[in-house]
Amino acid sequence: MTSRIVRTPLGRLRLAEIEDAQFIMSLVNESVSKNFRVFEVSDVIYLIENCILSICQLDTNDTIVGFLSLKDYPLVPAVSPAAWEDFVWTKFKAIELNARNSLFIHMLCWNPIYARDVVDSLLKSVFMHDPYLQYIGVMKSLVKHQLLVPGQSRSESSFKHCQALERGVPGDQLPSLWIAERKEVCPRLRIRRAVEEDNDDIVPIIERHSPRLKELYGEFYISELISRHPESERVLLVCEHKELAVGVMCLNTQINYEALEESFELSPFAGLRHLDRPPQPREHDSATSLYATGTVNNFQDLHVSESNPDIPSTKDQKSRVTWIFEEDAFKYINKDIDTRPKCPLTTSSQLDILNLLEDDEDEFEYDIVNIDTDLLRLPRLFTNEGLMYRRKFSDDSKLYRVESAYDNKYIDQEKPKKLSTVNSIFTPTKPPEPTRYSGKPNAFLLELFAMHPDYDERYGFDMLEVAYELFPDRAYCVMCLPSSHTCFPLLEHFTLVTPFSFRMRFMNQTLYVAHINSVRGDVRVRPAEAYDYPSLNRILEHAPRKQDLLELFENSLTSGSLSSHVLLSQNQPIGLAVLGPLEDATSVRTQYDLDPEATRCGTDASILACVMSPIMEPHGRWYLRDLLRQTQYSSLFWVCRLFAKGDASPWRNLMSLASFMIPVRPRRFLPNIGGIKDLDKVVKYIATPFALWSIKRSLTSMSKVYVNNSIVIVGASRTGLAFLETLLIGPTSPYLTFTHITLVSHHGLPTVADSAHAAEICVPKEGRYTDRYLKSVPFYYYVDVMSAIMIEIDRKKKCIHFKGGGVKFYDELVLTCGQQFQHPEYLKDSITLAQEVEQGKPCNRILMDNPKYEPDHVPPLPDIPNNVMLINSLFEANTCLRNLKRLISETKNTSQSLSTENQVVVYGDCIEAYSCISALIEFGISPKMITFVEPFPPLDRTSLRVNCFNDETVDERVQASIEHLGIRTYRQCHYDGWSQRGPRVEFLRLMSPLHAIHLPCFALFYYGIKAIDLNAFKAINESGLVYDGGLVVGPKFDTNDPCVWAAGPCVRYSRRLYAPRELHKYYCSEDVGEELARQFLKKLNPFEVAKLHMESMSSETIHAPSSSLFRFQSSHASICSRTSFCSAKTKWQPVMKFDSPIVVSATLPGDLHYMKLRKPGEDVPRAVQLTLPSQGHTLTTDKRNNYFRLQMNSLHCIESITCLSKKQFSCETLAQLYGRHEAFFNNLLTRFKMNLIDDLYAYFSKTWTAALYQEPFVNLLQDIYDHGGDTVYDVVKTKYNELNDKDFTEPIRDNTYEDLIMAMDCKDCGHNKTLRQETRIFWNSIGGEDIVNTHLARYLHKNMITNPHYAMPDPEYLK
Repeated sequence: MTSRIVRTPLGRLRLAEIEDAQFIMSLVNESVSKNFRVFEVSDVIYLIENCILSICQLDTNDTIVGFLSLKDYPLVPAVSPAAWEDFVWTKFKAIELNARNSLFIHMLCWNPIYARDVVDSLLKSVFMHDPYLQYIGVMKSLVKHQLLVPGQSRSESSFKHCQALERGVPGDQLPSLWIAERKEVCPRLRIRRAVEEDNDDIVPIIERHSPRLKELYGEFYISELISRHPESERVLLVCEHKELAVGVMCLNTQINYEALEESFELSPFAGLRHLDRPPQPREHDSATSLYATGTVNNFQDLHVSESNPDIPSTKDQKSRVTWIFEEDAFKYINKDIDTRPKCPLTTSSQLDILNLLEDDEDEFEYDIVNIDTDLLRLPRLFTNEGLMYRRKFSDDSKLYRVESAYDNKYIDQEKPKKLSTVNSIFTPTKPPEPTRYSGKPNAFLLELFAMHPDYDERYGFDMLEVAYELFPDRAYCVMCLPSSHTCFPLLEHFTLVTPFSFRMRFMNQTLYVAHINSVRGDVRVRPAEAYDYPSLNRILEHAPRKQDLLELFENSLTSGSLSSHVLLSQNQPIGLAVLGPLEDATSVRTQYDLDPEATRCGTDASILACVMSPIMEPHGRWYLRDLLRQTQYSSLFWVCRLFAKGDASPWRNLMSLASFMIPVRPRRFLPNIGGIKDLDKVVKYIATPFALWSIKRSLTSMSKVYVNNSIVIVGASRTGLAFLETLLIGPTSPYLTFTHITLVSHHGLPTVADSAHAAEICVPKEGRYTDRYLKSVPFYYYVDVMSAIMIEIDRKKKCIHFKGGGVKFYDELVLTCGQQFQHPEYLKDSITLAQEVEQGKPCNRILMDNPKYEPDHVPPLPDIPNNVMLINSLFEANTCLRNLKRLISETKNTSQSLSTENQVVVYGDCIEAYSCISALIEFGISPKMITFVEPFPPLDRTSLRVNCFNDETVDERVQASIEHLGIRTYRQCHYDGWSQRGPRVEFLRLMSPLHAIHLPCFALFYYGIKAIDLNAFKAINESGLVYDGGLVVGPKFDTNDPCVWAAGPCVRYSRRLYAPRELHKYYCSEDVGEELARQFLKKLNPFEVAKLHMESMSSETIHAPSSSLFRFQSSHASICSRTSFCSAKTKWQPVMKFDSPIVVSATLPGDLHYMKLRKPGEDVPRAVQLTLPSQGHTLTTDKRNNYFRLQMNSLHCIESITCLSKKQFSCETLAQLYGRHEAFFNNLLTRFKMNLIDDLYAYFSKTWTAALYQEPFVNLLQDIYDHGGDTVYDVVKTKYNELNDKDFTEPIRDNTYEDLIMAMDCKDCGHNKTLRQETRIFWNSIGGEDIVNTHLARYLHKNMITNPHYAMPDPEYLK
């Protein structure tokens, strides 16, 4: 009796990972191994890392049962990847195969018990993933191994055999090509026009998206639309399966072209018309944006004030704000506007009837990433005579068009956002006249699209292809969606259109355009030739440095290192790419988050120039893939230097495909410890920082998902910058792009083009956002930076108002205002009243139920005198020092000049004040001209009287240095006011314990009150957001408004969370910002939203298609998913804690270099710390007055460091010591006790410590932990609990960790002897030493470039 093998049902598909290689190798048999040349696990890893697409098929137990790996060329080593088309056409006569519609299998294996099911599932997933793919081939070179699994011919039935033709050789003795066609594996649904009988099938599908349509028009509106309105220009398409309509698409030809011309840049698309005459150009006479204010469905009257002739042109300055206008002006704008009320529809679905019809007046404000309209050229030849139509007869009767206009039309320069953004808010003026186009309409409108939930939405592409056949005289399909709408697969085939900065309609709407040549055309890449010069000359007609680009093209034709390729559509040039080798590739790779070495030498390329038509953007990543196929390169890079001039200027570096590449995060640069000469030769310090993008072959198959929500971040604090960085270059950057992010800050990003050295000294360094780091991150490329001040939040209209009259609309508002040094009179009355109430004075406020009640009004901030300096950023430091220099020159030889009797006063008791003194000395101010006023101890008797360094040794030496320099010092003096003459302060009034002091003041650097900006405080309070000593947030950074988020020092947790000591200001701001981004992505990332939605839909089952590689959010669930996200927030959750240390470094008076590193949380005074139990060990050295104090906790882990040295040291290096066990550093504690260490600076700078400070070293520790460390941790935890239960017969409650440690039998700082012995036995049993040695050997082998001074490991450890 034979037993039947029971197989587990097939489950989901996913992308393969390197960790899967071992399991995949177990599926490889002899035939698979020989056909695909896979003999060991490293070969599988190579395929996963370098193939176009690698997929794993799982069963319901998440066990790998199948694997498929594909490249864009066949597995024929003798044939160049760039020449495979000629090879296949010649040998196999398969002329239908080309680079765009074909992929080739480089490995296919599966569990034999699944047979054909798993093979077809893998093939179908690939066809569904790329709708332009028609053929999947596999080359079998071995005649004796034609079946991958012997005895299972049916498993490969989806492939048809193509026999090679060779004279004199039998066909069965030659290699064979096997091809799987889409129509056999993944047949398309039947597409037809809708009929009346489809009403019952279509209405339920639409109702899932927009129930409003059924409520308005009844149950038979589809039938009535078809039968009762034959004159309507609407056309309904359905896709049919098993005689049931499972998808619907509604098309229309009625488009308000004039409204689109006023709101969007349509010149790349010829105004969506067949041009019969040149268009009327737009007048650029205004720099301001002119928008209408109001809701989406209401178009309010527009009013403007008198025009301002001083405003620069729109080309020079891009404004992204909305203006509130005065009455009785520009009333003529509304003469032709029909304001009839519209029936509200659900705005969260693409099923809404789009607002492009004649009477719709919805408003739209949007900025598309990386589009410069200055380079968009209106085509001369894009007229009725310039269009040639021809029909290509084939099985599917596809329609193609050849447009000679491509050679001079679509020019699009993708480059960073303009560096000189809105520096001030101007008075609005008359909006410029839009460009008008004349000719027959050349577009149709996609009004409605919906699919049955059991069918993949990617079938919508089949309907889009057929849609062009219904309108043979129209080349464009347009679609408009709310900016907050969830992305869905059909949008991958459309191009986002750039809106105007002065748009008055379509606010919070996005416009998409798809050209027929992009959807149904033929795209190719070929090497450029000399005869392409005339075409490229027309393409680059409006490009900057046109002649230089043409010279670069000519040089590439004869150069041995440069190569140029022409991007084609319908065999017409639509773009150009020039590649060259990446200069100093090793230095670039080691200083950015990349592998230290390329797979092969010379395979890194730099894109020197790339220009492409915007209508072909859906094929952007394919063009990059084909560039890699036709060259010897495996990775492409693009370098953009912020503030650069000349050839390196970002304005002159044309790049149209950067949005399809991945931005790369810079690494911290560590100095060459020990002065290793070999390291200096290989890795060179990059003097001028730059932003870097890269892409590998494996990423070119991933689709880009765009999030169009209008995200406004207020405040360029460290929290806000970390939030932005995580969104832009975080883990989601390979597949997710945010297209509408605006940063609102008073001075923009905290970076400057050229900074004085004194200004850099003036601002202490906290966190990673230094001036160099900011220039290495592409913030300006993706973010609209507005130099403005927020004064009001209108939560009802979802907009913020700026000082000067501007308005910015948002979908999501993120408040990261932080805290800054404020005017001495900041909220003086309110603060005084609060202090008096705390001391027992009764509060005289009128209750809200009293008729005499009036809401509190925040008083306006008084003007700051010209000689009072408030420094909160590097920009302000440079500005204040320049102002000081100007004051000195203006008052020279006058009675108000700088002198020993009229000095520069620095007021404050903080590290910033001491840095300011050091900066003034560096700036050239004599110490005798500086007065330091130290308001210490504070007036508040309840405050701890601890110096700002929290270290008496450091404080004593700094005060001694100030005294040695001869700086006049006033201690225990507090600000009481000033005497002002005109715009300048002449005297300061100070109060000491015994005297009142009138201090002459040439200039005042004030570091007193540090709080939230008064304008932001006013906007938050008056908007109804809860404020209780800080903007109140929940555990996930949510406020009482679901569209408003907040984080950073300006917030505090709700009182119901009982977390008064867990404020964000006590933690690393970068950690807070990154966590804010992770929570934010749960709402806007379609994949995260889909996951939350699937978990929340307990009563309703949504069937995810088995062919899907990604858990993508279907568009119909957008409303439910956001609701479920909000409902999830109602559950109680503890507040978040963060692990990164607090690091502050500064240069103090007397050229003293200071750094303080401590654990996160509220800073405890040093005197209090010494009284606490289990404080571990303190290591202190003071060689040559270079003070170094290191504190270990009871577990021998480093938790705080204080440094004060006259010699410079690397703060980035010492910051890596935090949290590390002293055993990492060669038994640091033991050596210190043996008096072998007399200088910790020298000890931590020894050559053998270099690898411990490198960023990849963290990955090594994580690999060791994953391999065995997590198991050891579990054992230690279990043994600890066992010892705890043995030592304590009664349960211990409300005890701290230190209490438990002290209660146990501990020999040394909490380390229990029994626990250590048990752990050592288990570590030896699992081969812990071998685990560490193996991973360490791999690490050194992989990073040998940056570690040439280490001995190379034995090869046996690399296995």
